[in-house]
Amino acid sequence: MPIRVHAFAVILILVLAGLCSPQSSFAQERSRQGSGFQSQVDLVSVYFTVRDDKKHLVSDLAQDSFNVTEDGQPQAIKFFAHHSDVVLNVGVLLDTGTRMSWILGEEAQASALFLKHVVRPTDLGFVVSYASRVEAVQLPTSDIGLLREATASIGSGRAAIGLEVEGSDSGPTIPGGGTVGINGRRVNDNREAHLYDAISVSTHRYLQGEVGRKAVVIVALSGDAHSESTMADALEALLQNDVIAYVLQIYDGSKHDNCDVLHIFGKDSNGEPLLKKLAEATGGRMLEVRGIDKLEAALDEISDELHHQYSLGYYPENQHWDGKFRTIQISAGGKSYKVYARKGYYANPPATKEAESH
Repeated sequence: MPIRVHAFAVILILVLAGLCSPQSSFAQERSRQGSGFQSQVDLVSVYFTVRDDKKHLVSDLAQDSFNVTEDGQPQAIKFFAHHSDVVLNVGVLLDTGTRMSWILGEEAQASALFLKHVVRPTDLGFVVSYASRVEAVQLPTSDIGLLREATASIGSGRAAIGLEVEGSDSGPTIPGGGTVGINGRRVNDNREAHLYDAISVSTHRYLQGEVGRKAVVIVALSGDAHSESTMADALEALLQNDVIAYVLQIYDGSKHDNCDVLHIFGKDSNGEPLLKKLAEATGGRMLEVRGIDKLEAALDEISDELHHQYSLGYYPENQHWDGKFRTIQISAGGKSYKVYARKGYYANPPATKEAESH
C-alpha cells in the first residue's frame, strides 16, 4: 500500500529549532485496567518519566512535585497517577537491511527478551521489519509465544529483508562497503532503510485506534534512506496518536569519528542527531548502542523506563480549539530532575478528536 506523504513543516521546525524541554500530547485517556482518567475530549493527558542527575529513574514523586505550563501559561493538574499498571501497546521496529546473519541474530535475541519482559497478558506487542520495504512480522498480540516466534524468524533470516543468502556467524560484508562499523564490521550505508515509513505505517495501522500507553522501539543500523515519508510525516503520526518513540542507534563509535556518524545517522546544523530530536519530541529517548552485543542492555533500560511512568491530566485554560500546535512543559521539583514527556499537542476541536477515536 503506497504511503501518503504530507509536508508538515511546522512541527519539524519546532523540533529542529531545539525545543528541548520535554512536553506532552492531546488525548482522550482511557484504560482497559482503569487508569483513573475519565474519557474527556477536552482533557490533555500525558505519560512521562523522570530521571535524576545521575540518570537514575525517579518513580516516587508526588503530584505537588510537578508544574505544567501550556504555551508558557501555568495549568492546574486535575489528575495524577503512577501508571505502570495501564495497558501498554508496543511495537519493535527492526532494521533488517543487512546480510550479516550475526547482526540479525543479536537483534532477534534481544528483541525477544525485551518483549517477554514488557508485554503482559493485558498488553499488546508487535514486530515490524524494515529495509527496502516495511513488513509486519507479527501483528499486535499478547501471546509471548507468537512474539518469540516472530523474532526468531528475524534471526533465522526468514523475515529479514536484507538476508538473501544465509551467511556464517561472522557474516559477509555487503558489496560496496560502508562507513559505519558494527563491532568492527562494515554495513552498507548506500542501502535502503525505510525507517520513517516504518514509523508511519506502524503508528497508523497498529497504534492509532488503541488506548492506554503506546510506544515504538526502533533498532536502527543507520539513518533513514529512500522512505516515501519524511521525518515530519513520521513525527506527525507519532504526536497525533500519542506514541512515545525510543531509538537505539547501533554503531561502534570507538572505531569511527564523528564524520562517519554524521554521514550515517544524520545531524542538524548544531550537530544534534535527527533521530534524537524525533525521539525526544515524543517523550522518548535515543540511546547510542556502541556494539550490537550491547543491544540487550539498552532494551532492558527501555523496559525499566516503561515500568516507571507517571501520568497527569489538565483542562487547558485556552479553550479555543484552532488545531494549532501548543507546547507543553512539565517541570519537577528539584533542579536535578529531568522530565521526559511529549513536546506538545494539536488543539483539534473536541468533536473532531472524539470522532477520530471511534
